[in-house]
Amino acid sequence: MKHNPLRVVVVDDDFMIARMHGKFVDKQKDYQLVGTANNCEEALSMIRGCKPNLVLLDVFMPDRSGIELLHEIRLQNIPCDFILITAAKELEVVEEGFRFGVFDYLINPFDLNHLQDSLAKYVQFKRHLSKSTSVDQDTLDNLKRLRSMSHSKPIPSGIDFRTLDRIKHSLLLGNEPKSSEEIAKIAGVSRSTARTYLTYMVEENIVEENLLYGTVGRPQRVFRLK
Repeated sequence: MKHNPLRVVVVDDDFMIARMHGKFVDKQKDYQLVGTANNCEEALSMIRGCKPNLVLLDVFMPDRSGIELLHEIRLQNIPCDFILITAAKELEVVEEGFRFGVFDYLINPFDLNHLQDSLAKYVQFKRHLSKSTSVDQDTLDNLKRLRSMSHSKPIPSGIDFRTLDRIKHSLLLGNEPKSSEEIAKIAGVSRSTARTYLTYMVEENIVEENLLYGTVGRPQRVFRLK
């Protein structure tokens, strides 16, 4: 049976991060990006109009906190789920998010693999709900397991997650592998910075590195997201 794609709104105060996460979501099977917002007022209007199934929401917003936006949406009985982006030290935010029924959390800094895992869990959760004609303990146990928290592996010291996201964004543009020089130019960083981040991403199995052989000269190292 064919399912309609799950509609997603991405909310982040950094427009490049919002666009990058939005493009990533839109590439996932069973998902459709319906909008991105860079502040809570814009997000609230978009959520009312687009009626998304899921909102990817950063806690830190310029006009008010993401938790305040979440609270208002719950008060207005707007039916949508949330993946909340927060920092590891914000235990009170996590606790309050639980009270408002947040589906999952991503702990900054995180990489796109963690976002992909969370989206995969949400698809399974929605499909389980749609297939269930009655509720028994096994059904509830399965649903609770799918709502369990994700554990994001922290990025090591010296790696800035926003720079890392810019490098990933440059790799998402087009399908062809790119050299470190091309990636540096797109991301707006130095070649040495690009190489440092690409080395880290290769070690973490996020990016694959290959040799591109030309007709003359030494082969060129090129990179692409896995």
